[in-house]
Amino acid sequence: MKKQIKILALTLVIALGLSSSVYALDALKKGVEPGKWTQDLVAATEYAKNNDLPIMVMFTGSDWCYWCKLMDKSVFSGNEFFDWAKDNIVLVAIDFPRDKSKVPTEFQARNKQLGREFKVRGVPTYVFLKPDGKTEIGRLSAGKGKTPKSFIQEINQFLKK
Repeated sequence: MKKQIKILALTLVIALGLSSSVYALDALKKGVEPGKWTQDLVAATEYAKNNDLPIMVMFTGSDWCYWCKLMDKSVFSGNEFFDWAKDNIVLVAIDFPRDKSKVPTEFQARNKQLGREFKVRGVPTYVFLKPDGKTEIGRLSAGKGKTPKSFIQEINQFLKK
């Protein structure tokens, strides 16, 4: 009986860990919803222009990148960052997963092009754009010890400039 309880507890811990680490990767494939990731850069740019908001483009390797998973767990796994984002930035996820089914076919070539266009040398890279969707404001990367609060502070530092 104790062994079964341990197995059940371990299964639950693993399931919870996996669900929290993929929170940021549950990106809308079309359209924009404030405070949520979208893969639709065209819709995100239109929304950003209409609402005068900067765009945060997250270049990620969602299913293989250690640092991407670390940021998902430490910064993007709860509501704090997304509650702040609703009123402050538009979130776009540009993913380069090993499992190609995570990205719509129509976005796969576009993602590679965007990676070249923005000179992304590694993932995760967080590129911040003006509402026009083209002019870069700044960029951030992953780091140990980052929290939603510290990441928001980093973003606010260069958004104020």
